[in-house]
Amino acid sequence: MLAICTESTIDEAVETLRFLSDRNRLRILTALTRAETCVCDLIDELDLPQPLVSYHLGKLKKAGLVRARRDAQWIYYSLDPDAWHRLTTPLADLFGSVDLPPAAGYGASRRCDLMPPDPAHGACTAAGNGDCCEIPPPSPR
Repeated sequence: MLAICTESTIDEAVETLRFLSDRNRLRILTALTRAETCVCDLIDELDLPQPLVSYHLGKLKKAGLVRARRDAQWIYYSLDPDAWHRLTTPLADLFGSVDLPPAAGYGASRRCDLMPPDPAHGACTAAGNGDCCEIPPPSPR
């Protein structure tokens, strides 16, 4: 069940999802949730070119999510736990628990059977053939 309390909760979640929407950035974050990692290991693990990894690490550092530590010629990256918590909290607030209640399950509701069909509210008025309820094919782009 969505635990949306306010419009600002939705706005925070949207910004978080936008930031996390880049596939490579999300892959880097996933790697960093497992362990502090050297940039060379990120390049190898993710099979990405060094400039691309550095670009996303820069974005993550600018957002305060990632910390860098130099050890001789190597730079190791790790997540800042407090910043990670601040980033993920809007999503946790939005979605609440991961488990869906039984009432959200497929076929669980029969509430609309008690009312007369009204096409203005999404009711199918076809005489039992279900044609109006079929999902149309996607439109060509």
